[in-house]
Amino acid sequence: MAGAAVGAAAASSSAAAASSNAYAAGVAAGSASTAAATTNAYAAGVATGAAVAAAHPSGTVLYAVPSGAVHTTINGTTYLVSNGIWYLPSSGANGVVYTVVPAP
Repeated sequence: MAGAAVGAAAASSSAAAASSNAYAAGVAAGSASTAAATTNAYAAGVATGAAVAAAHPSGTVLYAVPSGAVHTTINGTTYLVSNGIWYLPSSGANGVVYTVVPAP
């Protein structure tokens, strides 16, 4: 009977080690995936910002500005700025419109 108990304890210890190793491997894989996803998301955001700047050349009129645009007043003129793009608000036929302008 003692031999069976020793065998069971050895098997249990072996299973615990295998489980622990599998857990550690899963954590490492998950961490690597998270880091890659974060890097990819950042790169996509940078690319999107560059595309937005290219998509709205000076003189483009928009009916809304990106959320988070900041009001800035320079020499008495109020602008909105978002991601390095400057917008000049004015009254249009259907309300306020925003014209993309060069930085003052």
